[in-house]
Amino acid sequence: MNMKPDNPAEPDVARDATYHRAPEALRDRVSATVKEMARAERGPALGRWLALAASFAAVSFISFNAALMSAASRDGEIENEVLDAHVRSLMLPGHLADVVSTDQHTVKPWFVGKLDFAPPVRDLAADGYPLTGGRLEFIGGRRVAALTYSIRLHPVNVFVWPDASAANSAPKLETLKGHSIVRWTRDGMRYWAVTDASPQEMSRFAELMASGQALQ
Repeated sequence: MNMKPDNPAEPDVARDATYHRAPEALRDRVSATVKEMARAERGPALGRWLALAASFAAVSFISFNAALMSAASRDGEIENEVLDAHVRSLMLPGHLADVVSTDQHTVKPWFVGKLDFAPPVRDLAADGYPLTGGRLEFIGGRRVAALTYSIRLHPVNVFVWPDASAANSAPKLETLKGHSIVRWTRDGMRYWAVTDASPQEMSRFAELMASGQALQ
């Protein structure tokens, strides 16, 4: 059998092929494409995580605002209760004070055994706001002390009860149905005061009460 001799002129591709290094720009484009594909694969997981975080943030925001609205609603209820108690004390004969006295050493002991706390009783007679007595009231679902003072001819009711969780706060004045109402907290006690005297007189009275300078 005749065999054709190898053609020495025929090129060897594997041997004679010319190799070229890929240009830098091409390599950069390939690397960028690979990274983009990796980001695309992570995208759904990252998106789910971000959506979950956003959901938690939304729930926290709604809960915080709901708490604020609840606290504001509660303060509104108490405000109406103290105003009703004040008006009732003036309408019913002899209801303004169960113990009638200008002496804090008489008024304060009167509450012993009637309440589970001792209300602070301040003497502001030297400042023009004499103590006139005290009585029991029911505010916010509990028994509270009602201390009575006088701003000239205007009776003032100061409702007091303990609230250990309340931080000290300055008097805050509001007007409701022609009455001046002030609330503040001091030394674990919550105070609400109401009168039909002017807001200016009520502000001065409340500042003196809240200052504690006349605490006895």
